[in-house]
Amino acid sequence: MRWTKTPVAGFTLLELLLVLGIVAVVLGTMIIARPNASGVRVNAAARAMLGTLQLARAQAIERDTEIVVSIDPETRTVHSPQGKWQLPRGVHVALTYAESERLGTAGGLRFYPDGQSSGGEISLGLEGRTARLTVSWLTGVARIEHE
Repeated sequence: MRWTKTPVAGFTLLELLLVLGIVAVVLGTMIIARPNASGVRVNAAARAMLGTLQLARAQAIERDTEIVVSIDPETRTVHSPQGKWQLPRGVHVALTYAESERLGTAGGLRFYPDGQSSGGEISLGLEGRTARLTVSWLTGVARIEHE
């Protein structure tokens, strides 16, 4: 009688260890990349704010009227002619604006029909990541400066 070895279905210990090693590398990469999520959230909020400011300036010029965008740092709420929206949870807001544009706890940026503005700065921060928007009083142009 002859004994033949039949193949057994399954994985070897070496194959299992290799898969666990690959999973560990992928998880480690995800953990390292996680802090960038706060940077992405701050950048997205800054781009949304920039779009709101640019649209307000364009509408002021087009409609030949003054347009105000107000921002309440306590509630993280932005009011513009297009409506009201809120910044993402956890995003901290700091404003620098003209005293004449103070609206209670909120501050505003006013855009004039000739393209100028009251000027100011908006700083958005989350978990050590910061984006600063500046609005020139002379040209009314808004831009993002990352810190």
